Amino acid sequence: SVHGCPTSFFCRNNGYAISTHTDDQYKSDGIAPRGVAFGMPTIRVDGNDLLAVYAATRAARRIAVEEGKPALIEAMTYRIGAHSTSDD
Repeated sequence: SVHGCPTSFFCRNNGYAISTHTDDQYKSDGIAPRGVAFGMPTIRVDGNDLLAVYAATRAARRIAVEEGKPALIEAMTYRIGAHSTSDD
């Protein structure tokens, strides 16, 4: 965002950072506030809703193409299984 490159950033937030719950990683309610802090248009979406993710991706692409700015999408979802065998 510092250089203003037209880029779409997509973060799938499943509530974990490898083996550690995000509550132990940072104090905000997700990654979206970081996009705002960098001056990027930020979209938070239900990551389990395919149509909502599609609409958010289209919106981020429009921002990148038409406005020449980066955009951040945070897709809120849940963890289905262990990250690795060490998480069992």
